[in-house]
Amino acid sequence: MEPNKVLGYMLGQSLRVFKNQMLSEFKEKEIELSIEQFVILSLLNSNCELIQRDLASQLQKDKSIIVRQINCLLENQYVVRMTNKDDKRVKNLILTKKGFERLNQMKEIASEVSNKLLTGISENELEVFQNVLLKIRENAGVEDDAFHCGLNQLK
Repeated sequence: MEPNKVLGYMLGQSLRVFKNQMLSEFKEKEIELSIEQFVILSLLNSNCELIQRDLASQLQKDKSIIVRQINCLLENQYVVRMTNKDDKRVKNLILTKKGFERLNQMKEIASEVSNKLLTGISENELEVFQNVLLKIRENAGVEDDAFHCGLNQLK
């Protein structure tokens, strides 16, 4: 098998396993949100100046998909739209107290799932894995601080 086919398959399968575990835990704890909505809440929590266009760009998703995700978050009162203080035409998305509480609950679940899936993996193996992922991103020309922060939280 060619290395790029192995890489794509392994990354895809690993991501699928993680997402399925997360969704299973969400369902068990009666959390009605998707993984994508969890990511949106996380991004909004880290930057209160984000607008829909920014989210679509960061998540590399079509704007219409992001709008549907945000509408669901608005309906559940996890976020609100607020007029930007500098540009009245722009609406910033702000996490509500309810959204912040739900985000923290989901982060706890993500941490538990990560710990479960990393059982039996040594610190050295995890470090090598993280370095390989960073190298893949560098080879693709992608470099951002959010990725580094996320990896550091796994330790």
